[in-house]
Amino acid sequence: LRESEFLVKLSHRNIVKLEGFVEDLSAQKVWLIFPWEEHGNLRDFLASGEWEIPERISLINDVTLGLEYLHSQEPPIYHGDLKSVNILVDSECYALITDFGATASTITLTGSGYTLRWAAPELLQDDKPCLRSDIWALGWIAYEVMTNTIPFHDVKKNAIVINRVIQGHLPSVTEDARMSLIRALCPLMVRCWSINPDKRPTAEEC
Repeated sequence: LRESEFLVKLSHRNIVKLEGFVEDLSAQKVWLIFPWEEHGNLRDFLASGEWEIPERISLINDVTLGLEYLHSQEPPIYHGDLKSVNILVDSECYALITDFGATASTITLTGSGYTLRWAAPELLQDDKPCLRSDIWALGWIAYEVMTNTIPFHDVKKNAIVINRVIQGHLPSVTEDARMSLIRALCPLMVRCWSINPDKRPTAEEC
């Protein structure tokens, strides 16, 4: 309940506003209430049209600003399950981070329910998550926005995905034609995918 009250106070252009919550005292559960946005989630929005590079860059910037806001709170908030279906797009085509779930001491928005393909190596090895675990996922958000493909889209087995992540076998950021047109973004994405969390940039640096 304390964390739910805290989340109600969050206010940022790129964070979905928590409208309220419903508490079941007997079951000791809290349901959080969020609005749904006109264009649905980011993955569906990307598939709905042929978006130009400036529009795609704007979406990446929106997510980065929202994440920077979360990480700057006291205590810091890490999302824990950042991916395209957990980002909504509103009527003005702004991206908004959503899917706020269970919380912890350093507030976590989605608890341990991370999605494997966006998960940082430390999460896959059962290490403690940190703010820079979100940065790893942010790199994948940028990759998906620019290429319209999810992480490891050519792999079906989770075990292979895990092995590739841990071994650092990641895609070349210049293979896609659109990525080759924004070379300034490519080195930043590579830094987001550093195996060592300490070598990843902060949300503010992104």
